[in-house]
Order: sequence, then structure tokens, then C-alpha cells
Amino acid sequence: MAQVSASHGAFDGVALVIGNADYRSVARLANPANDARAMAEKLGGLGFRLHVAIDQPTSALQETIRRFAGDVSGADVIFVFYAGHGLQLDGRNFLVPVDLAKGGQRDDLIAVDLILSAIEEKAKPDAAKIIVLDACRNNPFSDLFHGADGSRGLARIDLPKPAGAEASAGYYRLVAFATAAGQVASDGEREHSPYTESLLRFIDQPGLEVSEMFRLAAGDVLASTNGMQKPEYLVQTSRTLFFRPPNITECDRLAVDARNFIGVKGIAFEDIDAVKAVPACLDAVAAEPESARLKHNLARSLEKAERLSEALEQYQAAADKGHPAAINALGIMYLAGCGMARPDVARALQLISRARDLGDLEAASTLTAHDLLPYLSDGGKATLAQALGQAGVTVPGPDGLSAAVGAFQQQARLKASGLTLETVHALKIYDTVPAGFRCH
Repeated sequence: MAQVSASHGAFDGVALVIGNADYRSVARLANPANDARAMAEKLGGLGFRLHVAIDQPTSALQETIRRFAGDVSGADVIFVFYAGHGLQLDGRNFLVPVDLAKGGQRDDLIAVDLILSAIEEKAKPDAAKIIVLDACRNNPFSDLFHGADGSRGLARIDLPKPAGAEASAGYYRLVAFATAAGQVASDGEREHSPYTESLLRFIDQPGLEVSEMFRLAAGDVLASTNGMQKPEYLVQTSRTLFFRPPNITECDRLAVDARNFIGVKGIAFEDIDAVKAVPACLDAVAAEPESARLKHNLARSLEKAERLSEALEQYQAAADKGHPAAINALGIMYLAGCGMARPDVARALQLISRARDLGDLEAASTLTAHDLLPYLSDGGKATLAQALGQAGVTVPGPDGLSAAVGAFQQQARLKASGLTLETVHALKIYDTVPAGFRCH
């Protein structure tokens, strides 16, 4: 598989960034202008030429789109970001300009497929094309278009099949939606929408492959909205793509986890040579302090050296940047009480569950691989029985706990594998978890 790197002037990138918030005929949206400005700043920092439209009326917005379309012909990477109201009519997706009147017509909207067609027509065959639509907010315009099928949310987009020239040169298309087709996304209660906030967290992280970045953002939103918002993305590619390509270091060769996208064979924890890895990773993190991957490498090395409080700090730093394996490792540290006064099982299971939501397979295994029931104290069994009863599951007696746990798991759609950590988390009976977990 070919690999294309795009970073800080090493590629020709052009971006169209639109934020529509200050609507004239309906209530103002809180975040799209903030989302667009922040996204433009990130993309500009990555070396993209920018075409930015914040609250532009229809004629000005159309002109911005025309200028952008005229600028894509030589680009290696083309990025379109939209935040604001969007709607689908008869299966087509439209962006809603801020000056759409109460008596608005379909011709007053901006058709997404026309933007995509302009890109396909004018871009190089091997250009990477990325479209992000954070445009699934509740639609206050649906009653304007009588006689059309104005459905909830946005419609799915069918990607064109790669042409012969693309297939030989290597192709990359990605269309990302803030939530599932036909569903509504949150505008957010903070400065940014949940989806844009997640993209901003990941988009300029060094060494993060772009498709993986969108997967992590989707998992992050799923976790932060408690499953209420499920982003989707469609990807069609024959290659990997990096906005900030990985700088492979001696730290990676000595301590990187097997779950990496940088093309380096991972090092099992027990095989880490901490004497060599710790100084190499300290140097690497000092040179590239924004890299979640390198912070995770350093944390693993410090843990292997049994410098547990320092490892905890570095796992936390990598977890703060959304690194799934670091979030899981941090959860295991809390579960075992490594580098701290005592275990914190509640915090541990929150972290491990979040890592699972971000796609970490080790976290998923940790949550479901252990049956804790044989290790519970009598007090723990009593707590379990009480929690099951409060959940509406009858416990016929001490010998019926296992069956009752299975009934609860079926009711809660959890994996049936004894009293798992996943089940403990669902019942919130953290004090029942016996000691004995190890960091690694």
C-alpha cells in the first residue's frame, strides 16, 4: 500500500472552511462560527491554503466556493469542512446559507453534490479528497420545501468508483458525517460541537494516519455523548495519508506498542529494554512534545523500569490527547493501584470503557475476560445480589448468583462471561472488585 505524507508545506493542500451560525430567519446557532475558525486555524497550521466563509450570505458564499474550486487543480490534498444547518431533500444533501428567507426555495440552498462534482472534475486523479459535514443539527427549515422528501438529518453519499488513472496513481476519498445518516447531532454546550471538538483534538497530532484520526474522533464522540451521537465516515483509499507524518525514532524502535500505524513492528511490554528505552524516549518526547505516541512509548518504558508514578503521568498525558492504548493502560494502572496510594476501580473502568469505545481491543478483552464471581467475599456477594435486585433481577439464593448475573447481562446486552468488569461497571459495584490486578 502506498503512503502519502502531507505536512507543513511538504504537500500542496487547499481547504474550504464554512461556518454558518448567524441565521437571519431562525435562531442563531451557538458553535458553527467557532468551529470553522478553529478548524481553519488547525488546517492553516498544517500548511493548507485556506478559503474561509464565516456567516457569508448566499452570493458571497457561492463566490468563495467558486474560488476554492478554481484552486484545487494542483492540490495533493483537498479538505472541505462545513458547520451549520444542513438538510436533505429527495436524497440530496444541501448546506443552508445564513440568509435563507422564510419563503426560501431549493435554488437558494447550496448542493453538496455540486461541490463534490467540482472537486472531482478539477482535482488531480491522485489527490486526496476529504469532506467533513458537521451539519446535522435540528432543521428548522423543513417546512419550507413542500412536496419534497425533506428527511431528518443528512443522506448518505455514494462515493464514485476510482477511475483507471486513480487506480494506478493511488486514490483517497473520505466523507465524514457528525452523526449517522438521518440522525441529528448536537450543537454542543461548550465552545465547539462534540464532533468538531474531537476532530480538533486529533487532526494535528504527529504520526496519526488520517483515516485512523476520523475513527478515533467517531469513538470519542460516541463516548462523550454517552452513545447518543454516532459519527460515520465513508472511506475509499488505496493508501495511507498523514497530515503530520511520523518521525520514526529510536524510542519507537525500542518501545512502540504493536497497535501503531507507523509501520514499525511493536515491542511487547516484557521485551522492552528500559535501560535503553527510557533515555531514548525522554529525548524523543523533548523533541516532539505533542506526540501522543511518543508519550505512550515513554510511559511503557517508565513502567517497565518500575518508575510507576512517572509512568502514570506520561500515560495521563498521552490519554489526554486521546491515545486509546494509553487510556487503557492508564485504566489498568488505576485498577491495580500502580503509582498511587490505592486502586480506584470506578475511575479505572471509566477509562477502560472509553478505550474500548475508541476501538482498543485489549481494553475490550480486559472488560470481558475475567469472571470475578469466584473471588468475591461474602460481603461482595451480598452487594452483588442487592445491585441485581435493584436492577430488577431476582436472585434465588447464594447458589443462584451466577444465573442472575447471566440474566442481567442478557437484559443489559452485555457479554455473558461471568461477573466481568463490564458488568461491575454497569452495576456500579466497584467495591466488590478483589485486589490482585497487575499493571502489566
